[in-house]
Formats: sequence, structure tokens, C-alpha cells
Amino acid sequence: MRRSRLVLGTMALTVAVWVGPAGAAGPGDSYGAQVVGTVRFLDRAMNLLQLADGTELRTTDSRLLRNIREGMRVKVDFTHAADLNELNSIEPVGADVTSGASPTTLGEISNHS
Repeated sequence: MRRSRLVLGTMALTVAVWVGPAGAAGPGDSYGAQVVGTVRFLDRAMNLLQLADGTELRTTDSRLLRNIREGMRVKVDFTHAADLNELNSIEPVGADVTSGASPTTLGEISNHS
């Protein structure tokens, strides 16, 4: 009887030590966003793009940067995780598109006046 309690206690402690740090880490700082901005710097060898506001974006697919040039206004979709911004998509935009991040609207509020 005493031996089974010792084994059960050891197993419970092992699970608590293993699961505890994973639960304490929380949900993390990952997020996704869409931003309209101007390309300040482009390094095709490193698959690196920097916008005029300082946002750096990296990609593993060099085809995304094929038709992009410095000075071009673009709309980018990216994911932020582990202090890196991974480029998901990029497209040139016209002057009529507003700058900055596009927040999601909950409840479809259309007028704030």
C-alpha cells in the first residue's frame, strides 16, 4: 500500500512539473495584421522588406517580392511571432487606400459621429 502511494505521488509530481511551465507561459504574443505603407528598403538576397514606419517583414518565398520596388505603396498581410514578422502576402496599392493598420471591427459599427 505504501509503495503504491509513493508511485502515485511521484507520477503526480512529474506531471505537475512537466505541465506547469507550459501553462504558465500563457497564450503568447503572436498576432496577425494588415498594414498599408511605403517600401523603404528591400533586400532580395535576404528576403527582407522594410516599410517607411520601420516595420521589418521577412519571407521564405522570394516570389512574393518579385514585382515590388523601393518607394512603392503596398498592402501587406503578416504574422508576428517570436519577435519576427513573417510576410504572408503583399500587393501594390493606389493612392486612394488609407495608411496604417486596419483593425478588425466587431459588431460592424459604421459611424462614430
